[in-house]
Amino acid sequence: MLESKISQFTISPEGQIFWQEKLNNPLAGIAVASLSKGEAALKPVINIIENEQTLKHDAQALKNALNLWMNTYFSEVLEPLILLEVPNGIAIKDDAVSQIAAKVYDGLGIAPRSDIEGLIDKLTPETRADLRAKKIRLGPVLAFIPALNKPAAVKLKALLWSIFNDCDLPAKVPADGIVSVKIEGDNLNEQYYSSIGYPLYGNRAVRIDMLDRVISCVYDNAKLGKFQARHEMAEWLGSSIDDLYKVLEAMGHSKIHDPADEIVIDEDKQEGSKPKDTKPELATFRLKKGKASNSAATAGTKKPFKKKKDVAKKKDKDKGKRPKKAGSPRIMSADAKVNADDSPFAILQQLKK
Repeated sequence: MLESKISQFTISPEGQIFWQEKLNNPLAGIAVASLSKGEAALKPVINIIENEQTLKHDAQALKNALNLWMNTYFSEVLEPLILLEVPNGIAIKDDAVSQIAAKVYDGLGIAPRSDIEGLIDKLTPETRADLRAKKIRLGPVLAFIPALNKPAAVKLKALLWSIFNDCDLPAKVPADGIVSVKIEGDNLNEQYYSSIGYPLYGNRAVRIDMLDRVISCVYDNAKLGKFQARHEMAEWLGSSIDDLYKVLEAMGHSKIHDPADEIVIDEDKQEGSKPKDTKPELATFRLKKGKASNSAATAGTKKPFKKKKDVAKKKDKDKGKRPKKAGSPRIMSADAKVNADDSPFAILQQLKK
């Protein structure tokens, strides 16, 4: 067992480590250890399970081998998160990038933007590039690591968070690759769903990358503090229009007009006025008040560009004017008047006569 390949060990949703004696056998094998709460979510404790296989080895040597496997496995599945770790005994640097990275690490790959807004204000174009090199994305509401949206990473984070917070196992995890799922129940742990990369909004757990896409679309299309819901938002969430509205309202936006609420007086007259495959107009919302909405609230209020006609008129008006030089004397000029009778053409006509 001490000389086994990494692929011979697996970890179950219940937090047990299994060892398979045969290298290419797809079966899990036998349980040789279990995980329990450690000093941090990413630092669980390995407990050896005594059985016929484990008793063949020195307990400490076996524990060291399993710790080596666990660290290697974590580094493969959660690589960008593990790289943010600051070794014990070393203080976190005071610079904005290090502080943001520490917040994201503590949140298992996600941190509310409101918690790091002061640090974000200190970032320069160069330090923003450093943050991107750490695979951290600064979304409108959340900072997160997109690479951790993979099913293996979601499952492992769910297991580690549940162990560290003394929650029942196996943890409830959205199906592999699903972008959002409706969550039922009264005792929902928002911190858990956020830590695994599926923040709760309304009645849905939404995968962070798709949630970020919807939030960005909201602010990109907002004008004068309002925006209209779009059908692609529901497609990104894999939800109905009603559930999309619940998600938007859970973000803090308030619905102010919904065309679906309007009653059509004469449906017969309306029939045939629009193609049958035309998607219905969606509701309009007022943006949530706050820092993120300030730029969107003023969108569309900039001074309009001058029309081409106005520019052309100004050019015609200014044509022929000489630029004035500062300090130079003012020179007056006038076109000389020419007597038509003194012109060469007039004299020639007189000679002909």
